[in-house]
Amino acid sequence: MNDTPDRTAITPATGRSVYVPGSRERPAFYESLRRVVLVLRHFFFALDVRGLEHIPASGPVILASNHLSFWDIPSVALLPRRLLHFMAKSEYARNPQARWLFTKLEAFFVRRGEGDMEAIRNALAVLKAEQVLIIYPEGHRSETHSLIAAHEGLALIAIKSGAPIIPVATWGSENVGKGGHFAFWRPTIHIRYGPPMRLTATGKRVSKEDLILATNQLMGTIASMLPAQYRGVYAEEATKRETAATPVLSEPTTEAQA
Repeated sequence: MNDTPDRTAITPATGRSVYVPGSRERPAFYESLRRVVLVLRHFFFALDVRGLEHIPASGPVILASNHLSFWDIPSVALLPRRLLHFMAKSEYARNPQARWLFTKLEAFFVRRGEGDMEAIRNALAVLKAEQVLIIYPEGHRSETHSLIAAHEGLALIAIKSGAPIIPVATWGSENVGKGGHFAFWRPTIHIRYGPPMRLTATGKRVSKEDLILATNQLMGTIASMLPAQYRGVYAEEATKRETAATPVLSEPTTEAQA
């Protein structure tokens, strides 16, 4: 496994290590694995996907999704046409096989719950390279299958980069393989990609209040895209953003369009 690409470099001005994104095209390994999962997923789950047209064809963009299950990771990445850079938890870096896999998939590692500034610099490097970053703001899967309090790192990345955010709401993944059933019962994973939004600071410096406000704004938007039982701690924020008019949803996206 010595063919793993080295995606880090030392910044001369600071002496710090920073992630260096590869090509904007999906690498052969990434694309091959995506196609394999597209086939295999027929044994595990059905897909109901809407809103892919909101993801810009070029330029920096952040996808921000809620997180219910492992299956959120492959399902959210299956149909977008662009390469998605994931933040993988640092525990995976300690396992040689896992480290090899995530590195081949153009992911980088983050130390959760530690205010990992290196991970934030790496995320900004992805966006500076005009590529796509996907983040789960809650930091880990929700054991209650509803939204839990999000970390403020995403808001900091979004404000500093100025990149648009695509809010992503997904549900149903928590039922995949439930009770050990796979081929004989295929639950549907629903995914909604929302219109782009931008998070901004109120002044020249990003304050703690800015981060809290921006995080609530984002999570409230994601919550408003979810069925009521999944909204969790952001149910009130979702209610603030709902309107009397029913939003017009796009037609479901087929796998042939990916």
